[in-house]
Amino acid sequence: MFRFLSNASGAASDRRDARPILLLFLVLVCAGESGGQKLPDSVVQHALGVSFRHLEGSVIEVRDSTRFPSYAPLNLQWSYFTSSGWTSGFYPGCLWLAYELSGKHEFRDWAAKWTAGLEKEAGNTGPHDLGFMFGSSFGNGIRNVSPDEASAYKRIMVRAAITLDKRYSPNVGMLRCYWDEPPFSRDTALFPVVVDIMMNLELLFWGAENGAPASLREHAIRHALNTYRDFVRPDGSTYHVVRYNKDSGTIFNKGQLQGQDEHSTWTRGHAWFIYGTTVCYRYTKDEGFLVKACALADYFLKRLTPDNVSAWDFDSLPEFRNVKDASATAIVASALFELSTYVHDPPQKRKYLEKATAMLAALCSRAYLAENEETHAILLHSTQYLTQPGNQNTDKPAIFADYYFLEAIKRYLALEHAGRLF
Repeated sequence: MFRFLSNASGAASDRRDARPILLLFLVLVCAGESGGQKLPDSVVQHALGVSFRHLEGSVIEVRDSTRFPSYAPLNLQWSYFTSSGWTSGFYPGCLWLAYELSGKHEFRDWAAKWTAGLEKEAGNTGPHDLGFMFGSSFGNGIRNVSPDEASAYKRIMVRAAITLDKRYSPNVGMLRCYWDEPPFSRDTALFPVVVDIMMNLELLFWGAENGAPASLREHAIRHALNTYRDFVRPDGSTYHVVRYNKDSGTIFNKGQLQGQDEHSTWTRGHAWFIYGTTVCYRYTKDEGFLVKACALADYFLKRLTPDNVSAWDFDSLPEFRNVKDASATAIVASALFELSTYVHDPPQKRKYLEKATAMLAALCSRAYLAENEETHAILLHSTQYLTQPGNQNTDKPAIFADYYFLEAIKRYLALEHAGRLF
């Protein structure tokens, strides 16, 4: 989330400002010289232009740095979480990425402002999503602030990593999610785990490398291995939640919390799994994680529809099959750009690059880019969960869709600049 294809931290401010501009200049040159499977430069630049304009407008809409956009359910206008909400880091994360992609100082200043609003959550033992919250905000910020500020950011992230690790149980070998805890459930004998936690393990890996106890790394590895063991069905599809007995670690049941039903595959959950397992390989270089990440990615691509944007659930009822989740597609596109750099087989590498590029192209199209809508969101058509057609959680913008869309563009441009596309 915040390490792959990153800029080096601590560079002089003039070099930080020039680098994104130079990158875009090189993209213009490279795109003009080659065709193949690359995106036309005009498509990329148009998507970035829309993104920058909408983010600039969002600062006026959001106003208060104690408010953090989450979803846009009513007339495509942002609704908000406080700093403790699981999506709170994605808005400053979008602003950091916009700074890196544009070189505009305003984005850096705004990003720092909203990032500062999250510091108090570093000791919050409630969320299981501290990796989301701190990786996308402070993690991206480290690359773009002064050395002294970067050191302060790192100390805050180490605190958050240690806090997140308190959810780890040696009995189960996993981190507990909070969704089945009171007031959600009064059955305190259960130890629920959701696949989303795979995305938060990066904070533990990073923390272990930056001053937190080394045990955080081992906890992250054990959690990831047990998730793959228990969440993946024989056909490669996945569950969203597994509930364990908190004392024995035995499985109580498996199912979905946001997908169609207990036997379906919720696409955003599967997307989290692909991305999180890819991150595990990045930190461990364990070939087992690479094999697992590829298997998860291959299942997703096998079920992806020809328009290259995933349905909200791969096994949804017929009346819901046209409901899309742009966020799942953005997450997987970003993950595949990274995964393509690790695989050893050239045809497999090319497949991941081609599919990631095709997915990104689809999100840049008029059908998904919110160019002509009265909204400051960037992407349309994400689904938090679906209970009935047209509810406020269906087919609406989501801030994490915007974040992973920008991250996917950044990764695409970095690979193109490095000559590693096709």
